[in-house]
Amino acid sequence: MKINFDKIIRSISIALDLAEISSMDESDKEIIEDVTNINYSEHKFMHHAQRTAYISLELACQLNLPENSRKLIYIASLLHDIGAASCLNQSHNSHTYIYEHCTIGANITKNFPIFNNLSDIILYHHENFDGTGAMKVLGNDIPIESQIIRLADLVDVSYSEKKPSFKQKNRIINWVKGNSKKIFSADLVDAFLNCSKRDNFWFNLENILSMDFILDSICPNLNIYLDIHQFEEIAYMFSQIIDNKSKFTAKHSHSISNLAYKVSKYLNYPEEKCIKMRIAGLLHDIGKLAVPTKILDKNSSLSSDEFSIIKSHVYYTKIILDRIEDIPDISEWASNHHEKLNGNGYPRGLCADNLSEESRIMSVCDIYQALTEDRPYRKGLSDDKTFAIMDEMVKENFICEKALSYLKGSLGYIEKNPLEH
Repeated sequence: MKINFDKIIRSISIALDLAEISSMDESDKEIIEDVTNINYSEHKFMHHAQRTAYISLELACQLNLPENSRKLIYIASLLHDIGAASCLNQSHNSHTYIYEHCTIGANITKNFPIFNNLSDIILYHHENFDGTGAMKVLGNDIPIESQIIRLADLVDVSYSEKKPSFKQKNRIINWVKGNSKKIFSADLVDAFLNCSKRDNFWFNLENILSMDFILDSICPNLNIYLDIHQFEEIAYMFSQIIDNKSKFTAKHSHSISNLAYKVSKYLNYPEEKCIKMRIAGLLHDIGKLAVPTKILDKNSSLSSDEFSIIKSHVYYTKIILDRIEDIPDISEWASNHHEKLNGNGYPRGLCADNLSEESRIMSVCDIYQALTEDRPYRKGLSDDKTFAIMDEMVKENFICEKALSYLKGSLGYIEKNPLEH
């Protein structure tokens, strides 16, 4: 199995933008960077990764950087905020937030299966040319790729989708010029000024609905395909981000991944299919990055509005994973885990005839894990209590009896005679 690397990165960038949107929307404090005085809290972050990538690639072309450097810039710019989803809900101090999201992002990507220097680029993407950045690195000791992403990131955060580009481009250009030899090198400012002279540069920023097409026209040809094991490494990185989103689910995705793999082995699925099921478990909740943490972590009952927001996470899981066109089966299994045999599940209201065995297995693994794992407001249930609840769900035609029996068998659970209770 070969999976298009470009599609993976584009898909992940959407998840990261959704994570930042949900985090910023619920923040009750402003995040204003000390040196630039830019208020990150005011930015909407939709399409932020893609626009940052576009600006970065324009600068890289203007500087005539080699192909490999442009590939690295393309990937790093799409992933530059990968650490933000893990730390924004934990710290709102601007200096702490910026430092932590750089270091966390670098740590997440240090074992990236390809482009091994990606971690350093992300670590230094908030550095300033005069040494006043998060890591206090000075001048050309900052990787050129990081310098480029720094400028592109700030230009996009300064850009407003509420105004036409011609009404704000002079303000942005003057701001960049005013920070030459401070935040940016003189050469990088010159490159930006040359890019910004062209009307199409600003039209491209404005034409966000065509951003995928615009990126296609300028991005380097990666021509890279990952095997199933490399894709699993990336999926594992994202499962950590997903589970860190909420204090309730420290190892939820990883545990479901292991359960799905165990059931698959129990059924003697081919090894590649077993790994696919494990990946589906790792990514089944990737859509939760779009859900505010205060809803995920709520101790009391959810309101109908809050439950509607929670339900959207599986919709976003499918939106994100469907962008990776080489994994339709993984996307289906991952995004169907809240569907019910009687058609009363969500988000698509699928019935039994439309739910594959793999989707049914993912559903029972998710329910089992949710019931047995500890939560701050209760201890996890025993297997006996958990399976008693799930047996009732079978009777109500919520979940599949066969899929539940496969889970029990894979765990070595022995049914007890009612007289023994």
